[in-house]
Amino acid sequence: MIISIAGIGCWGDGLHGWAEAKPVLRGDTPHDGTSLTLPPPASLPANERRRASQVIRLAMLCAEEACQQAGCHAGDLPAIFASSNGDGFIINRILESLASPAGAVSPSLFHNSVHNAPAGYWMISHKSHQPAVSLGLHDETLPAALLKAAAEAHAEEKPVLFCLYDAPIPGSLGTVRRTRGSFGCALILTPGRDTSLQLALSLKNGRDVHDPFSSLPESLADMARHNPAGQILPLLQAIACGQDQSISLPYGANHMTIALTHAQP
Repeated sequence: MIISIAGIGCWGDGLHGWAEAKPVLRGDTPHDGTSLTLPPPASLPANERRRASQVIRLAMLCAEEACQQAGCHAGDLPAIFASSNGDGFIINRILESLASPAGAVSPSLFHNSVHNAPAGYWMISHKSHQPAVSLGLHDETLPAALLKAAAEAHAEEKPVLFCLYDAPIPGSLGTVRRTRGSFGCALILTPGRDTSLQLALSLKNGRDVHDPFSSLPESLADMARHNPAGQILPLLQAIACGQDQSISLPYGANHMTIALTHAQP
């Protein structure tokens, strides 16, 4: 299955938008992994803007950058939002509240805790009536969600927003689910060979033992190995360097291969 990339959004610790991320991915600029504080999206109504968590802001910032780069109207796109951890900060606050003597949980915390909260805020923000799916498949969230988004773009013959994001989980949960840094990426996927950036996705038997993160700068390789969303960094690096590259990621007992081609205009 072949699809194209029409727009890219990329934000995370030390990666402040796609334009600034490209020289870091190429190794031209050192990666400063300073934690990222994200402003609330200006597109949200005032009440939602005030309630939006950092994870929601991360997802929306990536998605909006990708839409702007592709020249797409955000409200017209079906969307796939994908996260392994969901909003661990909110979940930890709920657990702390439940363990307190009062045991009360605020409504804002509760509605932000569900896995599809970023998708809901996105649809409110852009008055979208398009379908949106929210996925989480532990460490295999990237291959599963990318395959879902690509299949939808291919089958429906229309652009699809793919948004991937993960952040650390504080508290006791974070000691058993360690995540390095905050990172998010969004792609506008179009069917066929619409642009010069093309992806061929295929499922293959067995596991691939090759390390897909070895070419990344050390701090980014650490993020790719310890943040599920960061697994997409080798693909972004190949795009930033203008290189054709094939990347394999574990998917169940098998693996998915993502072959990037820079087609000639």
